[in-house]
Amino acid sequence: MQIVQPDETKRADVSAWFLGGVVDVGLRWGEVWGNEDASAVAMWLPPDAELGMSKMLRVGLWRLPLKVGLRGTVRVMGALSASEPFHKLVGGPHWYLMTVGTRRDRQGQGLGSALVEVGTSQADAAHLPCYLETGTDSNIAFYTKRGFEVAGQTEYGGHTITGMIRPAR
Repeated sequence: MQIVQPDETKRADVSAWFLGGVVDVGLRWGEVWGNEDASAVAMWLPPDAELGMSKMLRVGLWRLPLKVGLRGTVRVMGALSASEPFHKLVGGPHWYLMTVGTRRDRQGQGLGSALVEVGTSQADAAHLPCYLETGTDSNIAFYTKRGFEVAGQTEYGGHTITGMIRPAR
């Protein structure tokens, strides 16, 4: 979210709105899984889900310039473009982990891991790979432990964006 909103004082509001849109995408065209108290949530797009601009606009992405301004919108679109070559490396049907998050006071309890496992199990049953992007070294370590491999990295806006693929099993 630092790419979307570098100003920490404004980030919480933008993060809640932006992630709400991601969850809305999942509820409409993907899979959203969470634990009982919703302190951990994951949003996966299955292989038959196509996420185009028209769907993003339907969930409110058209408000992006109003929420983060023109510069923020350019940052979001630039980050999406920067990571697209890694996503294309999957080369066919796959499960796409759009986001997984755990409330800070519940982190380290295996909740996020369990939700990643739900999606990877679906992919394994269909013998399909999984894909995700991340922006932190700690996330790279987290996903590597779960079978993901770095497909590529790029610098954008002072941040490193990493595309990761978990091969089909």
